[in-house]
Amino acid sequence: MSNSTKGKRTLSRAELPKGYENLMVTILCLAFGFVMFDRFALANLAGYWMPELGLDESALGLAMSVFAGTWAIVGFFGSRLADSKFSRKAILALAVLVFSVMSFLTGMIQGLFSLLLVRAIMGCAEGPVMPVSQSFIIPQSTPSRRGLNMGLMQVAAVGLISSLLGPIIQVALAESIGWRATFFVTIIPGIIIAFLCWKFLINPKTTTTAEEMAQVDAADDISDAVEIHPVETEEEKPSFFHALKNRNVLLSMLGTLFLLCWYVCMLTYAPTFLTSVAGFTPTDMSIIMAAFGVGAIVWGIVLPKISDVVGRKPVVIVAALMGSLSTFAFVWAVNSGMASVPLMVVIAFVAWGGTGVCALMQSTIPAESGDPRFVSSIIGANQLTGELIGATVGASVMGFLAVATSLDVVLIVLGCCMFVCVIVSLFYKESAPMVLARRAKQ
Repeated sequence: MSNSTKGKRTLSRAELPKGYENLMVTILCLAFGFVMFDRFALANLAGYWMPELGLDESALGLAMSVFAGTWAIVGFFGSRLADSKFSRKAILALAVLVFSVMSFLTGMIQGLFSLLLVRAIMGCAEGPVMPVSQSFIIPQSTPSRRGLNMGLMQVAAVGLISSLLGPIIQVALAESIGWRATFFVTIIPGIIIAFLCWKFLINPKTTTTAEEMAQVDAADDISDAVEIHPVETEEEKPSFFHALKNRNVLLSMLGTLFLLCWYVCMLTYAPTFLTSVAGFTPTDMSIIMAAFGVGAIVWGIVLPKISDVVGRKPVVIVAALMGSLSTFAFVWAVNSGMASVPLMVVIAFVAWGGTGVCALMQSTIPAESGDPRFVSSIIGANQLTGELIGATVGASVMGFLAVATSLDVVLIVLGCCMFVCVIVSLFYKESAPMVLARRAKQ
């Protein structure tokens, strides 16, 4: 990185050093992937800590709910802070460091109270990571790569680090060194990633002047021409709440309620479903759960990239259908007696096409549709409602539902949640820059 960029607090996309976009995406992928690695380690290792502590699925649900609740609330205020004068990379680096310490402390829990306390603080630290990370990607990505970059960070990286490697590594470590020591070692990559965020990320420039508008690269003229680049003056003080009145933003907030209930609860209860209901061994379970990760990597790259070309709306509809129908197939395979590791791996892979909805519905569509001066806040507000209602309430309700009925019922409800996302997506207005540019030429 050149010395000329080190002293600048913010840089526009045109001023960024060569190769920075790839470096930025790589660092943010590591950060958010590790966030989700830590978040779902509790579910992947439930078969170890629940018996030792004398707890059941309702405790797991409460722990995930408390985490999601603090994640949602602090994540929203963290995103608002990122849209102010504070350094975004400093917020991100500090968040990664703190949640790594809390993950370490998870290995010291002695009962329900300490479990909930540690996970609540951990949620506070992890909450700002996603909206702040996306606020780097929106202004610092080439428009033709924006959907791809957001999918890489929010879906593919999570698929690789959390869903694919997470169950395999966490179960293997728990078998060899114990579940407590497994949480202890997570602080090491956290410290490394926090350093990378602080050292190499460049705070994005989020306002655009009329002069800068005239200097858009010729290669990006078509894509940029259909985007809103407001000219901010000292007298203009736009309202964040006005930005929330956008149709796509409101639809995304509604859809995310059901999307995050499906996503969080599938990763929370699927491991227990596979071992206690389907009868798979912990090792087989980790292989099947890893297939979710493979699906997230593939679909997290392919679907957002396709959406850059054919549009966000059709891709969201197809991805949501994949997630919904495959969740029902998960239950069908077990109840019909046809469940085997290969079949469940295939179903899990297809099901996680639903994660293609995550990057588009949670971030890309609302960010493209709303006022770009409030990118972090719009994504944070979307995360707030989704995590606070969908994940927090959803995880608790599903935990008690599992105890009162069965895990089969839980998965059927989750499949219905994803089908709601299909319905919501039907009312989107297209927001992909390249698609809008083609339409403008017609």
